[in-house]
Amino acid sequence: MNDSSSRYIRQQLVPQLAGNAQQKLENAKVLVVGVGGLGSPVSLFLAGAGVGSITLVDPDLVSLSNLHRQILFQESDVNHSKAETAKARLNELNSHIHITAINQKLCIDNAESLISQATVVVDAADNFLVSYLLNDLCFEKRIPFVSASVLTTHGYLGVFCGTQETPAPSLRAVFPSPSSDTNNCNTSGVTGPSVGIIGSYQAQEVIKVIIGDDSQLLGKLMTLDLWDYRQHIIDFNAAKEPPHKAEFVSLGNVQKNAVVLDVRTEQEHRDTPPPQTAINIPLHELTERLDELDQTQQINCVCHSGQRALVAATVLLNNGFNDVLVVSQ
Repeated sequence: MNDSSSRYIRQQLVPQLAGNAQQKLENAKVLVVGVGGLGSPVSLFLAGAGVGSITLVDPDLVSLSNLHRQILFQESDVNHSKAETAKARLNELNSHIHITAINQKLCIDNAESLISQATVVVDAADNFLVSYLLNDLCFEKRIPFVSASVLTTHGYLGVFCGTQETPAPSLRAVFPSPSSDTNNCNTSGVTGPSVGIIGSYQAQEVIKVIIGDDSQLLGKLMTLDLWDYRQHIIDFNAAKEPPHKAEFVSLGNVQKNAVVLDVRTEQEHRDTPPPQTAINIPLHELTERLDELDQTQQINCVCHSGQRALVAATVLLNNGFNDVLVVSQ
């Protein structure tokens, strides 16, 4: 028997979580995309708080280099599925909630069905293609989108999109295009406490969104430097959505006569060519080689993670190309 009167008593003593707040948490369905440095504390705290349904999406296996920051996992989990391992660990913490593990990459083919079932969507993927894909669908459906990112000791956190009753600008209104800088945790590093702190903030925001607390970061962006302990909150409620954006498409749905533009380096293109015949123009050469592309044709930008493809799509849109898509694979 789930004796919630004792399990959740300490959080129910908090004034903001009194009354029917616990019932709201138990009724909520949260989609967590990414079960790594951010997703670990987010899912742990949400499970501990009694969020009734949590869906975890992550295609990766646990590696030894994850363990300094991904606190859901231990050495015996190396080479095992992150999503499945996380589900087992969270069920040990709280056996009275429903947890679903999706051992797949989030992409255009599965994103809409997953998002449609959610009360709140949590972006813990640290990948701009995934963030934009989630954002666009949440904005369309007006599902609150709690997004965060961390690199080295710096990060941000915000609540985007909102609901029909309390709308807010989308992630694209704040970040119309991802940075062309391809640095990530694999190249620049990150400290465990940094992702732990921001992941904890992210979990707190999800709880505030679920219970409808007015102090949530809806339409606000918090930036943090976790080394010098500096933080700023920026109100972006007046931010406008970008007038043009590249939609997403799966590789299997690229039109036969469309151009596939691989913006990886020549070496990457040779080592792992795309499944479909593609023109290769590395991102850093794209601006100087635009005359090699036909503006009357549909251009489908592709790379490994999607980051460079998103940047390339923005370059094309800003230079008069109208029919531009980003391949989500």
